Parts: sequence; C-alpha cells; structure tokens
Amino acid sequence: MRYYKRLPLEKMSNCRDLGGYPSKYGTQTNYGVFVRSEAPVELSESDIQLLKDYKITKSLDFRGDSDISLFPSSLRNIEGIKYLHLPMFGRADAAGFNIDTEDPAKYFSGWGKSYIQWIEIYKCWVRDVMHELAITDSACQFNCNAGKDRTGIISAFALSLAGVDINDIVFDYCISRTMLKPRFAELSRQWGDYLKDRKGRLNINHPFLFTPPDAMEQFFKYINKEYKNTENFLYSCEVSDSDIITIRQKLIGS
Repeated sequence: MRYYKRLPLEKMSNCRDLGGYPSKYGTQTNYGVFVRSEAPVELSESDIQLLKDYKITKSLDFRGDSDISLFPSSLRNIEGIKYLHLPMFGRADAAGFNIDTEDPAKYFSGWGKSYIQWIEIYKCWVRDVMHELAITDSACQFNCNAGKDRTGIISAFALSLAGVDINDIVFDYCISRTMLKPRFAELSRQWGDYLKDRKGRLNINHPFLFTPPDAMEQFFKYINKEYKNTENFLYSCEVSDSDIITIRQKLIGS
C-alpha cells in the first residue's frame, strides 16, 4: 500500500493524510487512518478509484443542504464507501449570513474567534463526528467545503489526541491555503459572488480564503485556558472515553 501526505488527485488539491506527524508518545501518526479534504465534487473515475484503493470506507460531509444539493459529493452511492451527512450548522450552509445579498466578511472578526464560537455552540456535532471517526473500520475521509475550517477543527482535535505538537497542528492547518490555490476559482463558483471584487475577479485576499497561524493558536489557547486540554473539552461535548482512546490508538498504535 502506497501512502501520500497529499493525495495526487485530479479534482482535489487539498486532500491530505493526517499521517506522518511526530507524537509525544514516541512515534508518528499513522497513514491511512484519517484523510481531510475539500468537498469531493465532480471527481474523475481515477480519483474515486484512488480513494477506494486508499481503503477509504467512510466519507463524512460537514456541508449544509444547499451546498450538497448544488454540488453533491462524488462519494455518495459509491460501493464500499459509507457516506454520512453531518453538517455543523444544523442543516444550513452558514451561521446567519445571507450570502446572496451581502458579504459575510463584513461581520467577520477572525477565524480564531469563529472557531471558538462554533465549538461551544455545536458540541453535539463535535461528539457525533468524533464518534464516527472512532468507529470507522478502515480509513475515514472527511470534508467541509474548502477543507480548512470545519475540517481543520476536527483534524486539530484528532492530532491533539495523538500527542502531536501544537506547531505541527498549526502547520497542518495553515498549509490549506497553499493547497487550495489551484481551486480558488472553483471555490468562488461554489461559495458565491462575495469572493469577487467589483470587477468580478476573484479576490485572493478575501479573509475567507486564509488560514492564518494565529487562528489555530488562539483556538488552542482558549481550549487550554478554559478546559486545560483537548480531552477535557471533548468530555464536555460528551465524547466518550472509549472514542477518545480509540482515535488515539488509530493514529499512533502499532
């Protein structure tokens, strides 16, 4: 079995394995366990075959209803892959924004603050996602839209449970912007006109396209201050001790 840090897919550029990071437990995270990505939309047959060959047996989709309706996952109805819709924002696509008439960035106060608000509001979502990660028999792929925010939160929790250093977790988060650059134009088609400037061109400096290191640093500073560690926060979400141990073992066990 050949493993990759970034999976060489035709239609996705931000599909990455959480394997290969050093752990405080004296090993490194295992490849072929958890794969994070942007939405797997309009995948080629070779892309789907690569993911199946990668032993992915479950796909978790964190997007809302209209995103899925307009841009359905290519991993739905694929034999051997269990597709689950687990939206963070209930069934909606954004938290309180009318993206057809206004730019959500006008209300935006930074990703770090947003992530903190999300995990406190949507604790049941955190619980449900972590449980699905724990009970996956083989490799589990998960995604939101761009694969950087909701997906970044879950990736950070999993890596933290595996004893990965905060600097490596921040790196794993930040690299999404670089990986997504080839897909910015496509993402603007999916997200709406608010990513474009007055001349209709993609605004590559729009805050929604960034993954700044201070966002993830602020995120973990909050968790450590309010909950002491990731485990305690997950307990507050009613994630079971068994699921926490299982996720850790999946990532660093022999």
